[in-house]
Amino acid sequence: MMRGSLIGLVFAPNGDELRSLSNEPKPMINVMGKPLLIHVVDNLKSIGALRVLAAVNEDVNIQGIELSRISGDYWSTLTSMIKETPGGSTIVSSSTEYYVPREAYEALLNTHLSMGYDATMLVTAVEDTSGGVMVHINGEGRVIDLGSGMGPGYLFLNLMVIERDVVEAEGELNWGRIKAGVHLWNGWFTRINSPWSLLDLTRNLLLGLRESIISAKAKISPKASIEGLVVIDDDAVLDHNCTLRGPVYVGRGAYVGTGALIRNYTSIEEGAVIGANAEVTESLVGVKATVGRGSFIGASLIGPRAVVEPSVVTLTTTLGRKIGAVIGGGARVGANSVIKPGSVIKPGELIDPLTYYG
Repeated sequence: MMRGSLIGLVFAPNGDELRSLSNEPKPMINVMGKPLLIHVVDNLKSIGALRVLAAVNEDVNIQGIELSRISGDYWSTLTSMIKETPGGSTIVSSSTEYYVPREAYEALLNTHLSMGYDATMLVTAVEDTSGGVMVHINGEGRVIDLGSGMGPGYLFLNLMVIERDVVEAEGELNWGRIKAGVHLWNGWFTRINSPWSLLDLTRNLLLGLRESIISAKAKISPKASIEGLVVIDDDAVLDHNCTLRGPVYVGRGAYVGTGALIRNYTSIEEGAVIGANAEVTESLVGVKATVGRGSFIGASLIGPRAVVEPSVVTLTTTLGRKIGAVIGGGARVGANSVIKPGSVIKPGELIDPLTYYG
């Protein structure tokens, strides 16, 4: 049984992990039509959070969320945010550093309520916890301590339920004194620590589709072909003889030209343009970006407002995962260029036509 009202907190630092893709604040980078921050907020609201507070370190323009400033590291910021909430509240804290699906939020909250813990952390067993927080637990599944990640162990996925009054009584998150447990998550998660991780997130989100969602406001040619599951948002345009092979997302006001082919695990964001006879696969095409006619974009990320001129090819390779190129926001790649696998074109950079880049 809930001890008080449910309140969501989001730790949403900017960081530098996605700077090669966009100069926009990290929490505001779009994937499947929504900023990363809103994906997390929607998950919090889906489990009944009545209020959501987000800590950011840059000004962001977002409605319906109470914003505060990051004060120090994750833990100090979290403690400060918790103290801003009413007594008796149950807090669900999350972050834009890791993304887990809605089902993980539900499972964590159910464990917390059924076990009667003061705090419950979402963890997963991994072979390498480096760069994260390792959770040390005893044989009863109770939290003993936290440490810097190194080697195999239980990785904290930055999602936790905690009773507000525990923090009030202790003044801090004292793992040796509070009754803290874990929920072991065996499902997917994505650590947002590089542009490439956004391709993983896109794939995971699209794999979660259970049915196609096609807006009545989309303009779809009777000669367009749709195969598999898709999401097509308001005012998207699919021109004659283009093909979507899902799972695929086409955002609000996006345009897919005549004869273009959009293949699996691709997200075409709001206002993006895919030219005639272009092919895009396993890629993220950012807000108002343009892919010129006859181009091939594979396993790549195109930043917001970037322009890829006609007949550009991104070569791909497999090094642990399939990778193409990162083309930063506002960059322009000249016609008939070839981009080598793993190349990173900086935001605003201009590449001459007929360039073999990388």
